[in-house]
Amino acid sequence: MGKSEKSIATLLDQMESGELVLPEIQREFVWKRKNVQFLFDSLYRGLPIGYLLIWKARTIVTERQFKGRRKRGEKVNNLYGYLLDGQQRLTAIRLVRDRDENYPLLFNLREEDEERPDENRFCFETARLRRNPWYISVADIITGQVNYKQVLDRLRDEAGFDVINDENKVIIAVSKLRSIMDYKVGIEEFEDDDYRKATELFIRFNSTGVKLKKADLVAAELALHVPDLVSKGINRFCTSHSHFNFNFSSTFLTQCLTVIHTDKIKLEKPKDLVDGSTKKEISSSWKRTEKGINRAIEFLTGTVMWDSLHWLPSFNSLIPLIFLLSKKGLSTTERRLARKWLLTVNMNKAFHSATHSEIDRILKYLKGDPTVTKLLTLSKKNLGKIQPVHFDTRRKSGAAMSLYISMLRNCNAKDWESRTSLDGKVIGHNAELQVHHFFPRNLLQVNGVGSDRINTFANYTIINKDTNIKISNEEPLSYVKRLNIRKKDLTDQCIPMEKSLWSVDRYEDFLAERKKLLASNANSFLKKL
Repeated sequence: MGKSEKSIATLLDQMESGELVLPEIQREFVWKRKNVQFLFDSLYRGLPIGYLLIWKARTIVTERQFKGRRKRGEKVNNLYGYLLDGQQRLTAIRLVRDRDENYPLLFNLREEDEERPDENRFCFETARLRRNPWYISVADIITGQVNYKQVLDRLRDEAGFDVINDENKVIIAVSKLRSIMDYKVGIEEFEDDDYRKATELFIRFNSTGVKLKKADLVAAELALHVPDLVSKGINRFCTSHSHFNFNFSSTFLTQCLTVIHTDKIKLEKPKDLVDGSTKKEISSSWKRTEKGINRAIEFLTGTVMWDSLHWLPSFNSLIPLIFLLSKKGLSTTERRLARKWLLTVNMNKAFHSATHSEIDRILKYLKGDPTVTKLLTLSKKNLGKIQPVHFDTRRKSGAAMSLYISMLRNCNAKDWESRTSLDGKVIGHNAELQVHHFFPRNLLQVNGVGSDRINTFANYTIINKDTNIKISNEEPLSYVKRLNIRKKDLTDQCIPMEKSLWSVDRYEDFLAERKKLLASNANSFLKKL
């Protein structure tokens, strides 16, 4: 291996020009904003950020795009190399530099700690900080759009700036911030045209520590053994159903392929997926995976009646169904049994702990008898009746809401005033669905009810935004009459019809009764065949 170093500015230019590219084996950009913040803290303070690993090859291999970067046209002749390690760091810097809306990084010009003046200077923009002249945009400085003179002028105008004590400190801070683009990054250069060696190096380099999940390493093995499967199969499928709000991560799709190809989800080593298998066999398994996922989407939208993966409480709970659906379609009765299974196991948190062990236990027996009836038998302990206590939650998302949405849409529930369907397909001004507090928050607050009792599932209903706006702080007894809300529309949402419960002094009684109704109606719904 050779060694070299380049400035961050040069590396970003090579990313833009296409001289530095990502090979197919690379994962997606996965850093959280805290990682980005720490990186810039290290760069500002001149701390090491680790070497980059670049494969200098003349061989042309399948690429994937850097996050947020437009696909380039013709391949350049002066290819520098393929980035095997360092994507997260370089992409993070570029996203900040290019003012990506998700990474509006700010720098605090004022030292918060005199003993450690360079620490804790970076944060992400808020409405309050945007108006504070002591916080400046990192992008403005590292791109040269704003210089230290302009920063000083703003401080003099807006901050009551003390020239004598602060001016020199500000100049030094802005200069150090600007010099981030000149930071020299060490580079390990691997020169070999053997794609297999480069992939093995990538896997070894990233197998230690916590840099990559095992699914990312499995994807690297797939890219090596079945060229284009990751880029033109798995990665492309991630967004193939995005117009229906069904986006999948490449990690999840790789897990599904693993399950369908090996009949299990737990692999001891990344190579276990491909060892002993031909390209044709793996490609065939991917086609079955696509079929299983497409059938699963049809099931989720047509039987469970979710309009988005947002409603799915646990992706892991979907894997046994995809395994089953990769082998066969379902009858109407089987689809409803599968709906019961999916909704109930999520309510009982069957996949919240020891997830992979539970999936492998199910797959072990399901592969010999791939039927919904077998799936129900294998999950018997997690298919008990829904109880009122299941709705003791403050969450507006999660298993309880997912079950509730399915119940509403399967009984064709309507908005209380517009009478439009609550299926999530209605669009227009103020037509979006919202969680409405049956007893309005302001009403309860005025009457001394704590937030933990106000924001509780038994007080939630689903209506559209326009109707929600028209209900202010009235008691239900008042606004139900004023809006002439129909009895069926209330019973569809499991509202107790005893009107004496609709007054604030009976609020706790209302919550208790509604939880009973939610549980009773849920059990009736899940039994329907």
